Amino acid sequence: MSSSDSGSTTTNGVHQSEESSRCFSLAEIQLATNNFDDTLVVGRGGFGKVYKGFIDNGATVVAVKRLNAESKQGAKEFWTEIKTLSTLRHPHLVTLIGYSDEFGKMILVYEYMVNGTLADLLYKPSRKRYGPDFYHLEWDQRLKICIGAARGLDCLHTEQSVIHRDVKTTNILLNENWIAKISDFGLSKTGTTNQTQSHVSTEVRGTFGYLDPQYFLTRRLTMKSDVYAFGVVLFEVLCARPPVDFGVEEEQCSLAMWAQRCIKQGTLDQIIDPSLSGEIPANGLKVFAEVANKCLHNHPNGRPTMAEVVESLVLMLDDSQGNSPGSKGIISKVFLRIPSIVAKGIDLKWNNWMICGFKKGFPERFQIEQFADTGIQLYRKFSLAEIRAATNNFHEQLEARCNAVIKVYIGDIANGNLKVSIKRIIGRTSSETNMDQFRNEIQVLSHLRHLNILSLIGYYNEKNEMILVYEYLAKGQLYLHLYPTNNEPLPWEKRLQICIGVARGLQHLHGGTKRTIIHQNLKLTCIFLDENWVAKVGGFEFSRMLPENISSTNSNTFVADNAGYMDPEYLASAKLTEKSDVYSFGVILLEVLCGRKPMIMTRDEDQVNLVRWFKTNIERGTVDQIIDPNLTDKIALECLKEYVKVAEKCHKSSNSLCGKLHMKLPCSLLGDLVLIRPIHSALPRVKWRSKAAVHDAT
Repeated sequence: MSSSDSGSTTTNGVHQSEESSRCFSLAEIQLATNNFDDTLVVGRGGFGKVYKGFIDNGATVVAVKRLNAESKQGAKEFWTEIKTLSTLRHPHLVTLIGYSDEFGKMILVYEYMVNGTLADLLYKPSRKRYGPDFYHLEWDQRLKICIGAARGLDCLHTEQSVIHRDVKTTNILLNENWIAKISDFGLSKTGTTNQTQSHVSTEVRGTFGYLDPQYFLTRRLTMKSDVYAFGVVLFEVLCARPPVDFGVEEEQCSLAMWAQRCIKQGTLDQIIDPSLSGEIPANGLKVFAEVANKCLHNHPNGRPTMAEVVESLVLMLDDSQGNSPGSKGIISKVFLRIPSIVAKGIDLKWNNWMICGFKKGFPERFQIEQFADTGIQLYRKFSLAEIRAATNNFHEQLEARCNAVIKVYIGDIANGNLKVSIKRIIGRTSSETNMDQFRNEIQVLSHLRHLNILSLIGYYNEKNEMILVYEYLAKGQLYLHLYPTNNEPLPWEKRLQICIGVARGLQHLHGGTKRTIIHQNLKLTCIFLDENWVAKVGGFEFSRMLPENISSTNSNTFVADNAGYMDPEYLASAKLTEKSDVYSFGVILLEVLCGRKPMIMTRDEDQVNLVRWFKTNIERGTVDQIIDPNLTDKIALECLKEYVKVAEKCHKSSNSLCGKLHMKLPCSLLGDLVLIRPIHSALPRVKWRSKAAVHDAT
């Protein structure tokens, strides 16, 4: 391997460092490929050939892409790919290991993707390569692949402002676990953060059949150009045919146009892959086609973002796997996002449904037909008798937790077939204040359906009683698993998994609905865990739902027991923004890392406030000394560095030089956390006596 003595060089504008891509000598490449042996060729195209290779004395299998001198992908594209992939790390983006440009050659070395391209699996099956077991991709597997590819593109758009410009099934690779990864960044461009209006003016490049017509006509490249191409990919997955096929009738030549025509005519079921017969639920086919069709909208502004595509596909997969309502009946046709926990507890009598609009006071009763026309989310209204039966008349043995304001019981509904959590408000606060918070929680939750947000099933509010019924979460509050209890200490990997879940829930609040929702009371006791340790954000009684296109509001609400989590800038200005939640999330990250509460009044003055103590130790380079003792020597050092960076970002002042970054934190934080997990898994645990290492990384 060749490298500079300084450990950092700049070639053709690409900064190469020890942490960047590895520079191979041509001799190393020849050794890895047995001097470019044709028997090792696993792919070829206009760019050249791809070889299966072996590096590190045969210990690592790689894919070696050798560009032809005659290839349209010249030096510019070669260095663009190196520059782009050297700054990107994501589970759904192919990893660039290194390159070689010795003696004028242009060679790229990637992680080896054993299951090839999505195109190969859809309509170019090879018995020799895959074997008979891999001829048929089942529908659920196809959905998972689409979700993975969509997540990769979403990362490019939201985290790096990169437009791929050549999205297609031959650039979606699959590893041994069928995880999809986006590849081939030679044509990529750095765009802007605005996904709808902003654009890059450029010569038209890409692949025929996937090209966005608006980009072709105007030369204005936007992230929505990638969305258009992904819509074509979705139809390829559904129909198992290439985007352009000159061997069929003229009207069927373009897959995108043909599929859109069939949707209008109601004949889409006639063009799907015959091998999928009977696998796709009728409603699933309809929704999948609608998502793909929206991606192909004539106007870029009419297309969804990749984040929205991901959300839709995930909901489809849940439905396909039986984790959401079936396709029968008016309710599931109108409310595709009702989670299974709600569907199971529903009594399909119209007089057991309530509408949560709050325009004329508290919920009014509607018949189901009227309700369906409104499109407003619904909840079941329980009778007091049902609540008493579910809790054995509020028996103390079923009491899960309580404080001065509430009591929470574990109950059973639906003839004992569904376990739920029942929250009974008992506080001495004025009944008007309690009712406002009660209504607010229902109204906010009526706009939210997400894996990482607590699901509300129903409520009761008569005879001075205010009761909420939620899905039951077997592991309870995160708080109970971090602080001294009889529970086993949470391992680091599980803590990361939980933090990622919370970040996803928070991201959905801030950008997953038409109206921004600010939690305003985010803390450890508002994070719940189901039986699989999936984190769910709850506690929405103080949340604020902002008008459309508004990102901040004035608020003088001070949550009494939230002092250690509250954003100092909010306290100073009374201006509530998404950043206030991000600050609170940063406090949670520190609690998870340090295993201590945000405020401990009995500590020395410099240790009372967790955030301030953390910053002090950052400056001293002694972060390793404040970590939860249960995690000693159990976190990879590189993982610790990255985690500390994320926590620091959460507490950056918007007046600092990092203000612009701070505005994007909900999305960037999620990406950072997701990328920390493989770092932790891949690297060895080492002793932390490395003040400089942790300090320098931050």
